[in-house]
Amino acid sequence: MKVLHISDAHLGRAQYHLPEREEDYFEAFREAIRLGKSADAVLVTGDLFDLKRPSTKTLVKFVEVVEQVEVPILLIGGNHDFSYTRFRAEAGRCVAPKECLYDTALRLIDKLGLARLLCWEAADLGGVTVFGACATPREYAQEYRQLLQRAPPRSILAIHQAIEGVKARYPVEEDDFSMPPAVFQGLSFLHIAAGHVHDHLASHPVGALWAGSLELWDAGEFETWDYGGSFEKTQDAAAKGAVLIDAAGRAVTTRPLPIRPRRPMYRVRLYFRDSKELEAAVEEAVKMFDRPGAVVRLELYGEAEARPRQIAARFSKALHVDVVDRTSRGIQRAVAPRGAAFEEIWRLMRERLGPHAEAVLRAMELVREGEREAAYRLLLKAIYD
Repeated sequence: MKVLHISDAHLGRAQYHLPEREEDYFEAFREAIRLGKSADAVLVTGDLFDLKRPSTKTLVKFVEVVEQVEVPILLIGGNHDFSYTRFRAEAGRCVAPKECLYDTALRLIDKLGLARLLCWEAADLGGVTVFGACATPREYAQEYRQLLQRAPPRSILAIHQAIEGVKARYPVEEDDFSMPPAVFQGLSFLHIAAGHVHDHLASHPVGALWAGSLELWDAGEFETWDYGGSFEKTQDAAAKGAVLIDAAGRAVTTRPLPIRPRRPMYRVRLYFRDSKELEAAVEEAVKMFDRPGAVVRLELYGEAEARPRQIAARFSKALHVDVVDRTSRGIQRAVAPRGAAFEEIWRLMRERLGPHAEAVLRAMELVREGEREAAYRLLLKAIYD
């Protein structure tokens, strides 16, 4: 029995508000399905869509893809698939079969028979059983373990969690969905097919393997170059892909299925001392990274004054250029903007939001930089603190 393990497709996500990036996420999903054509089933371990209520266009495109799939599709709910503010408000009462997902796209897909939603339920694939565990905040770790004990012995556990100690770029250690390893110790299972961690083939000694996201998520995963007189590559783009799980008898083997990048995605950090060095760095950056279809995030570090709009305008071939001014003057402008309109808006924010106003301002900056998940976590932390 072969199971194609896909995770964190985040369909419908238009990174940097670019329709081209939204299509990139769909193309990665299509390619993953094609690569797993020998599988007997498809397992999606959460965050199939980027939003709890995806657009009609996103749902239609998803249906067009899965209509071509001739094997069973199994889904579990990820943290993007339902509101865990409601989860907390109900004191964890929706840690129960599908209760948290009653008004989500996954429930609709399940009802239409396009896929089967497993939320604390098992599916017998004929020779192997898959038990699905929906994403659960770590404050309910004890309840989560009790629910995992419902799984039939020697099952494949499908989870959407990080596990403390996993080495990954995303998510960070303080993530709300990081479970302690003790939750999984002593359980009888063949394999843990995990979602939520975006690193392809991240693993944990408890027996978990993450398929990872299908597309680059944020600048932390981009191919990264640093300039300090000359350019040096400091990071390759993060690997992406799916996993083919082969469950034969009482053993499981896994085979990675790499997915090629959709387009060049560059994070370029320029370190300079004066305007002359900044000009030389920008000129060299344009030569190296201004490629058709590329997304370029240009970060400026130094003392000289920079003009982000003029710098971005020098890139004529790239799909998108985001210039982030981290110079001392740029930081001053961001922290202490001037003008009557801003002062009035800031007054209203402080009046209505109190101590949360600073968090909202920082979250807005993160969204502008394309790091929406970081903004989301920042706002949730501010609310619950």
